[in-house]
Amino acid sequence: MKKVSRSIALLLAALLLVSVFSGCGSSGGQPTGAPGNNTPPPEGGDKPYAGVTVEWASCFNEAEAQAVWMSEMAAQWSEISGAEVKFNFAGRDVLTSVKSDILVGNAPDVIDNDGSELEAALMSNEEILLEPLTDLYDRPAYGESTPLRDNLNGAYSLLSRDGVEYIIPFIYVTSGFFYNKTLFKELNLEIPKTWDEFLAVCDAIEASGIPALAADGNISFYNCYYYQILCQRILGSGKFLEAALDKTGAAWDDPGFLKAAQLVSQLSAAGANYFQDGYAGSAYPAAQSDWAMGGAGMLYCGTWIPLETSSLTDADWEYGFFGMPAIEGGAGKTTDIEAQMMSFCVPKDAKNKEAAKDLLAYMLSKKSCDRMVELNDNIAARTDSIYPEALAEVKPIIDASESYYKNYDGAMSAAPEWWANVFYPADDALFFGNITPEEFIEQIKSESIKFYANK
Repeated sequence: MKKVSRSIALLLAALLLVSVFSGCGSSGGQPTGAPGNNTPPPEGGDKPYAGVTVEWASCFNEAEAQAVWMSEMAAQWSEISGAEVKFNFAGRDVLTSVKSDILVGNAPDVIDNDGSELEAALMSNEEILLEPLTDLYDRPAYGESTPLRDNLNGAYSLLSRDGVEYIIPFIYVTSGFFYNKTLFKELNLEIPKTWDEFLAVCDAIEASGIPALAADGNISFYNCYYYQILCQRILGSGKFLEAALDKTGAAWDDPGFLKAAQLVSQLSAAGANYFQDGYAGSAYPAAQSDWAMGGAGMLYCGTWIPLETSSLTDADWEYGFFGMPAIEGGAGKTTDIEAQMMSFCVPKDAKNKEAAKDLLAYMLSKKSCDRMVELNDNIAARTDSIYPEALAEVKPIIDASESYYKNYDGAMSAAPEWWANVFYPADDALFFGNITPEEFIEQIKSESIKFYANK
């Protein structure tokens, strides 16, 4: 019988009801300097944007650490520029109202959100509603002398369109297996490099008396991490997205998709059952909380997870991280790195585009990005920024990357209705061990055909 999750996890679960990329921290910080030399301020004296009000629509809530950081940096920029920044901290559904505002001629000057979501909502094949930001990429940030693009993670190219940048990132997120390094040392475990080595690690953790893996089964976009990354390792980047968009369903006949499903099934309740008992019914954040208190060995999640769990860990806890191992014969490599980027953009119909870009040049300086990391322990999109201590093992993996692919291969944002109505139900059933890999392929293929026939 696997170790039962400790009851204290239930008492502390409410403390972790925070959104993805959330957190809190103290305020402070100092202005980061003057505009870059190649971007002279407009006429107007010492306060070049005096009288201007920059309207900012944010996906964060006012109490979140990112919002605290944005407000803090905007206040500093206002002291330099003379402009006012007016925030609308609207939360995760901000794009619903923002797109309507843009279409009726009431565009904000700055929008922040996940880069793929900005792209999906505001950059259709028919019309791009965003201002090109090539000039921002090519100018130095405040107080600096090199072009901003030279200091950014190269994954920003995933968000360009025909070689033009419309979106600029400020937070870089990837995903993988998190574990307690102290536990691995106690069990003499090494980071697995192959699938068989990974299964051996799972068996060793199970033998120690705790589940190898933790999962909150009520979060479908967590459950599908496993299938999507295994598809990437087996088929390479882009193939899952192609299948998601295939109206005929024929793409799912590729044996690589079945192989990925077989590996997921191998971990699930239908196979070795490496997850904690009752994981299908586990409600976030119960499982991740129990994992942080030593109740499970590993957790596959995004790089925000230390922020959500650090208050629960013991004094000897040390965050470790590794990516999904390579799959023998697979087209994907471990140097192919997932990239999810929280980003800024400026609508093409914004009233104060130049002021908005100048503000973003301030937000994206090293000093400003370092302050962001201090406040919320996320990885900055700037490669020269300080690094959160809890994510130290992520850095060498990102530094060794040879190529990037979008989170969920871009399918979640490119085909959101298919994702929610076709993929989630099939993937959850596979992940919970309720259907076989063969039934999974049959279901997702047939339901994809029906879905696109009714579009």
